Amino acid sequence: MKTFQVRYVYKNSVCPTLSLWMVIPSGAVMTGAQPETVTALPTGEELGYFVLEEGAEMEVTFEQGEYTPGRQELSAGERLFYLRDTTLSSIEEVKEKTQELTGHLTDAKEKARMIFMHIVKEFRYVYPPSERGVASFLQTAKGDCGEFSFLFTAMCRAAGIPSRTIVGSWANGKMNAHVWNECYMEGEGWFPVDTSMANIQKRQPLRFFGSDVPTLYWERYFGRTEGRRIVFSKDSELPLMPAYEDEEDPVLFNVLPINGQSFCWGQQSFDGTAPYLQPVYIKCEESVPSRDLGVTELMGTWKVKGPTWLEGTVYLKRASFFIGLMGVLLSWITGEAIFDLLYTGSFMVYALISLARKERMMAFGVVFILMTLSFVAAWGKAGLV
Repeated sequence: MKTFQVRYVYKNSVCPTLSLWMVIPSGAVMTGAQPETVTALPTGEELGYFVLEEGAEMEVTFEQGEYTPGRQELSAGERLFYLRDTTLSSIEEVKEKTQELTGHLTDAKEKARMIFMHIVKEFRYVYPPSERGVASFLQTAKGDCGEFSFLFTAMCRAAGIPSRTIVGSWANGKMNAHVWNECYMEGEGWFPVDTSMANIQKRQPLRFFGSDVPTLYWERYFGRTEGRRIVFSKDSELPLMPAYEDEEDPVLFNVLPINGQSFCWGQQSFDGTAPYLQPVYIKCEESVPSRDLGVTELMGTWKVKGPTWLEGTVYLKRASFFIGLMGVLLSWITGEAIFDLLYTGSFMVYALISLARKERMMAFGVVFILMTLSFVAAWGKAGLV
């Protein structure tokens, strides 16, 4: 199994005193600021509470293997928790539609598949979304991975299927946030579902063509993932401890519309819960800034590195693509057959590395065959056969 190394850093450059909540990963090593308290969450995770003075920094490093959902049995309390109604995943908003889609079905997996197919086909991936929350998503039918996931959670819960929103990141590079789902199937445990990636692969199949992230055929995202993703927290709207004290009259910065209502990120909560931990949620305790904060000021920074050989293939792939582009340009300028060999050979290597990394196997398989045939033709044109 591949192992990914994650390094997360947060530095308080926002206000004199800042509170921060973060799920502490298993086996994490923490330097700098240490948690004031550590409490258990209903998800089975541990929530750390930090207090950072201005200029203070915390660093958390940990390892995770390729993503696989858990197989544990749910207790009665856990089942209720994963069937709860929340602000971002409002069950009331989707009851009628869920009943229309799944009311004639008895099998939980068939119900979940019906919900999956409906969301993938009826909604469109757009980043960034204009608003957050299921109510807004239903009105616009446009949203990013968060909205797709919040809706899947809400509809599964409305159908009586325990479900949770998984908040995390792609396991490559810096700050590649992603959100998806797990729903619970009796006898199987947690079952992975990614409606936003299915939607992209169905409607925008070229969107990830040059990415280092592997992809699957869209229907396979019901029950499978490519595995190269990191989990930060196993659900949205997790209770914050110690209690989050909302500002009664918040300064209007980082205002994010949620279900048609203004929400000040970093000053408010949903009845004591964080909208989501990716991987942190913060609160400015004093001298609140009167400007919008940047992404790193809100969430910190993280970087994910894979095994050395896997990281090395990224650089080889990018180098071969760049050399291929240069070969195309030089071939066009000079007309020399040697540059035809250069670009066809480079693109052949690019496709071969992509195949070795299991990225879009069918597409890169076709590219590899075409480039191989073109390379042989260029070899003959150059008089080398």
